[in-house]
Amino acid sequence: MKKIIYLFTFLAVGILYAQEKIFVPEGQTALDRTTYFEFVQKKRPKTQLFLPDGKELPLKKLDSLNKTIHDQPFTTLFYADTIQNKASLVLKYLSKEEVKLRNDQFRQQQKDFEKNRRKLIGSTLTELTLTDMEGKTYTLEDLKGKAIFLNFWFTQCKPCIEEMPELNKLKEKYTNQNVVFFAVTYNEKKLIQDFLKRTSLELTIIPNDRKTIDQFHINFYPTNILIDPNGKVLFINELLGGNGLKEIKKLLHKMFPD
Repeated sequence: MKKIIYLFTFLAVGILYAQEKIFVPEGQTALDRTTYFEFVQKKRPKTQLFLPDGKELPLKKLDSLNKTIHDQPFTTLFYADTIQNKASLVLKYLSKEEVKLRNDQFRQQQKDFEKNRRKLIGSTLTELTLTDMEGKTYTLEDLKGKAIFLNFWFTQCKPCIEEMPELNKLKEKYTNQNVVFFAVTYNEKKLIQDFLKRTSLELTIIPNDRKTIDQFHINFYPTNILIDPNGKVLFINELLGGNGLKEIKKLLHKMFPD
């Protein structure tokens, strides 16, 4: 089962001890999560991981964080020095109440995702407007008679990146069929251009598109959606059931048999 990354996931590590005062890396300023990861992707700075008291941990500790995140009483603060090209992750203690609130919010997001998924499947779209990297716009009217595959992703989403080779193969297989493949993200065009220098994504990329993300109520990534030629939503992957590509392949095969 592939890991689904929640956009607002907090990072944590080990069994750490609470500190009243949180360490701030010298010369670095606080950033929000999105700005921090965009800076890291663009500039590739030297990055360090610190405990609340300023003790440094090996950055490789991050590899196992997501496995136990909701059991850990820590969140992560993001810092960077854009002049010296440095970045830091600083772990911050959460009270039991804050941990409970964080986990309750996450569980509610899961419930909302599943409720929205059930509501969307079987519904018929009445509006869809997508604008690609070159400024070309696609509307639901333009796409009438075509099946539509929507992949929701972002540049720092590891599971999103891991499935990209499979997405590329899927698009290649149906190149001459009436199906279009879009990769929708909230990332800006310049960030995506930098990303594509290192990673191949052959789908038609739709940048800076929070409107469509909000339209489908996407909070978890990757999310894959298949819409039939009449605009009916056939499939949205389950939150804990992987990316759903196996089922999507079956549905595409029924529409476009070999």
